[in-house]
Amino acid sequence: MAKQSMNEFLQQVGTMLYRYLRKRGLAHEDAEDIVQDTCYKFLIHKDGIQSDKVMSWLYRVATNQFYDLKRKETRHPTTEFDEVQLTALINMPEIQVLKKEKLQDIRDTLDTLSTLHQELLVLKYELGLSYKEISALTNKNENTLKTHVRRAREEFTERFKEDIDDE
Repeated sequence: MAKQSMNEFLQQVGTMLYRYLRKRGLAHEDAEDIVQDTCYKFLIHKDGIQSDKVMSWLYRVATNQFYDLKRKETRHPTTEFDEVQLTALINMPEIQVLKKEKLQDIRDTLDTLSTLHQELLVLKYELGLSYKEISALTNKNENTLKTHVRRAREEFTERFKEDIDDE
């Protein structure tokens, strides 16, 4: 019974972490690898984690691995799969090309924000988490989070408009 509920818990958490990592711009395989590694680390260290801190611990481990991967990519740049696919866009309908460009513009603007603001915007608007859920994940006060999310949203909007005006 305990094994069954642990499996269900890890599947739910894994899905949430996977969606978060994908929204942060990771490839499918990288996101799966980080989720698997995070769950493995949780199983090894679960006895040393306070029960009320489990979700924030899992989120923090996955986020740190995300940052590690990004640092590694900047040290050893490689051609991303998305860049290779851009050459194949010639055969796609124009609307699909425009959608992809707009998504890239959004991702580029998001990358200009601080890592805290990036995380908060993805958690709030891409994953649709409540302030209470984000507070539990990040161990931050709910009211402080609301302020940070508002500032992040305003900063993103301003920078995105600047990028559009520049084009």
